[in-house]
Amino acid sequence: MHCKKWIIIIGLALTMCVGAAPLATGEYYEYAMIKWDGPDKLAIIYPDRAELVRVFKQAKLPSDINEEEFCLTWGANKLAKEGWEPVNLDSRRVLFRKAPKN
Repeated sequence: MHCKKWIIIIGLALTMCVGAAPLATGEYYEYAMIKWDGPDKLAIIYPDRAELVRVFKQAKLPSDINEEEFCLTWGANKLAKEGWEPVNLDSRRVLFRKAPKN
């Protein structure tokens, strides 16, 4: 009977170690967001700063394309080139994340 207790205790300890392994990596993410703020204006919010960008000063709106969709896509491509990956979106915002450089 005493041996059974030790087997259970060792089994629980191993289970806790395996369950805690992902927490030990210390991996976390930084987040950024783009928000459509008007006809050609995007707010880009980084962890350490924020920018307002006039998209049509840097790109031309193709005919028959919605301004909001074009601007959000342009902003998403800009952040993707910087290493950000999209994780969530709604009609006027896209949330991005990336692992910070150590």
